[in-house]
Amino acid sequence: MAKITNFLLLALLAAAHCVQQAAAMPEPLDAPPPEQPKEQQWRLPLDSGRVSSFFGAARGRRAHGGIDFSVPHNTPVMATNDGTVVASSMGYKGDRKYGNVVVIEHEGGLRSLYAHLNKRHVNVGDTVAAGELIGLSGATGRSTGPHLHLEAYQDGMRIDPNRFLLANLEDGALPSAMRAKRTGVEEVPPTPRSKAGAGKKSKGKATRVASAKPAKKKTQLAQKSGKSRKRA
Repeated sequence: MAKITNFLLLALLAAAHCVQQAAAMPEPLDAPPPEQPKEQQWRLPLDSGRVSSFFGAARGRRAHGGIDFSVPHNTPVMATNDGTVVASSMGYKGDRKYGNVVVIEHEGGLRSLYAHLNKRHVNVGDTVAAGELIGLSGATGRSTGPHLHLEAYQDGMRIDPNRFLLANLEDGALPSAMRAKRTGVEEVPPTPRSKAGAGKKSKGKATRVASAKPAKKKTQLAQKSGKSRKRA
């Protein structure tokens, strides 16, 4: 009887030791999935105004490269998100069709561009917060009337700004904008490039044409003088 009791005690001690070891071992945990980068959320650059043209809408043979908001002259224009001003000038990359333009660099290689401004209130190097005043709307550059032209860039490539904007732009869009959006082209509009060399080429061409005119006049004068000598 004593042997059986001792055997049971040993068995209980062994079982308790195994349970203690199992409790001390940490349970395996599933590795958390890697965090995905959050898409930025931009506020509207205006407190009022209706969309008159969407990104990719048909513009003759080309697609529209941004979003147009129809607003009166001198409507306050705000930054869509926090960032640093990287351009504040007349024209962008040598293209003066943008008129007075401001470009802001945001996180993640994103940029926002605000064109046709009547006045610019920020300079290159300024840091701005979302909703901060950066200028007043206008019709400078190539424009048929006062409006704000908003563009977005991801790592230098033009993209649709609407993917970041919180508001539903279609609700207040002009009927003409909705029609153009439905019949728009799907290809991404070309990214603007610097036109620094274009001026030099045209200037050289103008010089050649101008220098050719005096030579033509000299030839005509020589022909006339020759005729007058024969008559004499």
